[in-house]
Amino acid sequence: MKFAMYVLRHPIDAFWEMRFEKKGSVKVGCVLLLITLAAMVFNRQARGFIFNNNYNVPLDMLYQIEILVLPVLLFCISNWAITTLMDGKGNFRDIFLVVCYSLIPFILFNFISPLLSNRLSLNDSAYLMIFDAIGYVWSGLMIFIGIKVIHEYSMGKMVATLFLTAAAAAIIIFICLLFFSLLQELGSFAYSIYREFSLRL
Repeated sequence: MKFAMYVLRHPIDAFWEMRFEKKGSVKVGCVLLLITLAAMVFNRQARGFIFNNNYNVPLDMLYQIEILVLPVLLFCISNWAITTLMDGKGNFRDIFLVVCYSLIPFILFNFISPLLSNRLSLNDSAYLMIFDAIGYVWSGLMIFIGIKVIHEYSMGKMVATLFLTAAAAAIIIFICLLFFSLLQELGSFAYSIYREFSLRL
């Protein structure tokens, strides 16, 4: 976890060491994902009721896991697929670690935001929104820097890669939806055949 704090203070140097000196570990990355999940749940449950749209909505842990893990995996897979074709130097491990370690600002702000929300009034909602946005932007910038460093891309190539990563993610989502739709259709077809045979017997 000491390296995680180093990433927060010196992201460019830390990501360079992550790529070339193999600093950081997948185990710590997974722990950071778990802490991120805990921070998201804490923000949802402990947020001041005047700022909490989910105040009376039961907590669905499976949904919380899905909205964290699926986007992380989708981004990692999409970026790995695109950068492999565009001479990126980083591998899947590097991409995963960049994303996980870059979540540290998001974690901190998600733990602090509920505490602030219980001290603020509705008139101060703009300040809370700005505070929350800082956490998102900070983590987003760290991901941008980290991906650029591990793949050794220029700024222009990095921007192009992000657009292509988004396109690849959209294609993956479409294929997955199509696949599950076909499975559902096959399941319905198989069930209708089963019922037909049952009625005839």
